[in-house]
Amino acid sequence: MRSVHPCLQVRFAAVFVFSIVQLAAQQQQGTTGSIAQSTAIAATSVVQGRVLDETGAEISAAPVTLRLQSGESYTTNTDAEGNYSFPALPAGEFALTVTAPGFSTFTNPQIVLAPGQTVQITDVTLHVAAVSSHADVTASKREVAEAQMQSEVKQRLIGILPNYYVVYYKDPVPLTAGQKMHLAFRLAIDPVNIGIDAAQAAAQTNSENYKEYGTGAEGFGKRFAAAYADDFIGTIVGSGLINALLRQDPRYYYKGTGTVPSRVLYALSWSFRCKGDNGKWQLNYSALLGHVVTASISNLYYPQAISNSPGETAKYSALGLASEGANALLQEFLFKKLTTHSHDPGKL
Repeated sequence: MRSVHPCLQVRFAAVFVFSIVQLAAQQQQGTTGSIAQSTAIAATSVVQGRVLDETGAEISAAPVTLRLQSGESYTTNTDAEGNYSFPALPAGEFALTVTAPGFSTFTNPQIVLAPGQTVQITDVTLHVAAVSSHADVTASKREVAEAQMQSEVKQRLIGILPNYYVVYYKDPVPLTAGQKMHLAFRLAIDPVNIGIDAAQAAAQTNSENYKEYGTGAEGFGKRFAAAYADDFIGTIVGSGLINALLRQDPRYYYKGTGTVPSRVLYALSWSFRCKGDNGKWQLNYSALLGHVVTASISNLYYPQAISNSPGETAKYSALGLASEGANALLQEFLFKKLTTHSHDPGKL
């Protein structure tokens, strides 16, 4: 048998020992890496919870966000059962935010996570978001004015005669131009007013009043047409169109408080003043022009023998203004007691 050279034996031994050492080192490195990896996994934290609405029903697809103080954030969505989970979070202090369409935002600003900690957040209840109270001012006033006007057209003296043009509540909202015309038209076609004109025409048919119209059915028809035309034009023009153009309120504002003399003066003042749409007192141009215009128009269909001269037109216009104050006196001291729907008007 050939003998191995002593130098080769030393080399083989050295290689053998080096291989064993290297293998042991690799095994140790692998064990250390596994331990480090296990330690890293164990150090991550978990946050989980559930999102509900006010009835206790789960809210799905709601965005949930965790944000570190450093600004780093993590976001997930709730599942079909309202659950959410953040499975691998670093330790630190978080703020939790939950949002969902139609609900107010929920925020929990202080969630502290220790390494490897699992935190179960108490169920988050989202509340329905409050509807903004801000609305278009013009639209809002129009709606209030419409509701107030609808209460006014229910007002009738002794339950029969329309008493639309008086306001029994405080701080009425000005009517729009369209609402003024609507209120005037509503009064102009009221069956009670038409009936009064018909009764007046019937009573005068065979009298000496307006004998130019004749007698019998023909005389009644002409008298009725003239009487109703006076009322219709006077209401549409004198309480609707002119007030809309001049931005003045055609209604009387019931006072109801104070001494009797103060209320008398207040009522009589409506012969020459009224409230403007801007809420300020103004000269009652609308009433004056209304009486002049309607008296002038009536001359177009009255027979020549009974039409008014310019002087008579001025006289009747002045009487019309005086009647504004007389009507206001009755409204202030008598008519409210006799008017239906006068004690709780003007509500939406």
